[in-house]
Amino acid sequence: MKTLIIEHTDQVTTYVPAPCRGTVAKVTCVFQTNTVEVGDTVVVSQGASAVNTVTATNTAGLVVETGVPDSTNKGLIFDPASETASEQVLKITDTGAPGNKILCIEFDDSAYVQQAASEA
Repeated sequence: MKTLIIEHTDQVTTYVPAPCRGTVAKVTCVFQTNTVEVGDTVVVSQGASAVNTVTATNTAGLVVETGVPDSTNKGLIFDPASETASEQVLKITDTGAPGNKILCIEFDDSAYVQQAASEA
């Protein structure tokens, strides 16, 4: 398990290189301001596919919020050696105007791909 600490600026798309081959296991977020509104979100994606979404549940700021893995895309594998650019980086976006925030992304580096015996 690897942990990434990322500072994310309000309403800016940020791309973070995948540290190794793996999946996003957990995302937590601390909104750095009390201008955050209930329902503002931070989304970690692979290209256009969201893998985890943190949704603000209060307006206090400085509270740790925990993301929810996307039921369809939570297992998407990031790989810095991939030939596909969107698989090489974690894309971070937000909705609303939640202000600046700090994200803690737990990255599971034990990802594997099942391979048919004929492909081995």
